[in-house]
Amino acid sequence: MFQCSNVHMSQCNMLRLFSILVVASVLLAGCTTEAIEKPPLNVSRLNMAFEYQIALEKAITVYQQAIADGVDLTTGPCLSNELHGNPAYPETMWVLDIAHYPREAADDLPANQCVAYREGKAKNFIEFDEQGKLIKFYSPLMKD
Repeated sequence: MFQCSNVHMSQCNMLRLFSILVVASVLLAGCTTEAIEKPPLNVSRLNMAFEYQIALEKAITVYQQAIADGVDLTTGPCLSNELHGNPAYPETMWVLDIAHYPREAADDLPANQCVAYREGKAKNFIEFDEQGKLIKFYSPLMKD
């Protein structure tokens, strides 16, 4: 594999050792490509009232940024599919949707709702009207 001269024997040995380590690393990396299962979520340990407060603060910031950016809110767009939470656990994820108050038929169209909520990637939502007032929030983990 390598031809070493007597003058540079220590460098040659280091090069051989490095080559062996590289090959071993590649082989080991191939052995560890199995998907790691995520641990189950213990929802009883979640403080959803606190999570809601964090999500609400973020919702206000996102709304204010949308206004500053000149986003058209008249169609009732989804402003955030990942407002707050851990994407690995949909039970913790919040979205921010804009709707009309009073509610209009357009608000119930799937195209005007947050995709993450529709697809089950987020289980919680905050709904503002066009003026940024809270219409409703929902979490299946919060008591009425």
